[in-house]
Amino acid sequence: MWDSIIKPTLVLFIVCAVVTGALAYVNGMTKDIILARTEEEQEQYRIQVMNGADRFVKLEEEGLLSDKVAGVYEAYSQDNLIGYVVDVTTKGYGGTINLTVGVNTDGHVTGVIVGDNSETPGLGSKAKEPDFINQFGEVTVNDTLSVVKQGKKSANEIQAISGATITSRAVTDGVQAALDAVKLIMNGVN
Repeated sequence: MWDSIIKPTLVLFIVCAVVTGALAYVNGMTKDIILARTEEEQEQYRIQVMNGADRFVKLEEEGLLSDKVAGVYEAYSQDNLIGYVVDVTTKGYGGTINLTVGVNTDGHVTGVIVGDNSETPGLGSKAKEPDFINQFGEVTVNDTLSVVKQGKKSANEIQAISGATITSRAVTDGVQAALDAVKLIMNGVN
């Protein structure tokens, strides 16, 4: 009994405990570095979607905005408010999709970046390509976005990626959440 069940179980338990402890130690050592790099990446995304901004100020609007909205930043150029950048988390086919959406003070989308996601390579990953993303450059905070599979007729209709309708809807819903958040803020709901 000792050699056949208890001894192998005890050895396996010790190996698992040592490996878990080592992983926890490495995670503790690198957690701050990973957090700093993630914040740097997010700052670069904000700069890319709001060209001309020299600083961003995070707004504290939790509770009033959609649960998809992870953060809202005012974008300034030489102390003049030029727009808003919204971080959005939405659910796609393969899991969560992180988006960064810029909207200028006229209510027009200035840029959309699809960040971390687990969408299917070759299908859902096409959501990052300009053919899909550039469609959002025509929409404003007053639009209600919809996804169409064929025959796009107006600016608020987003042509779905062939074979990745769920991803297309997820990104479109995320951009709509960003537009709704900016519309609320621009209308003075704080």
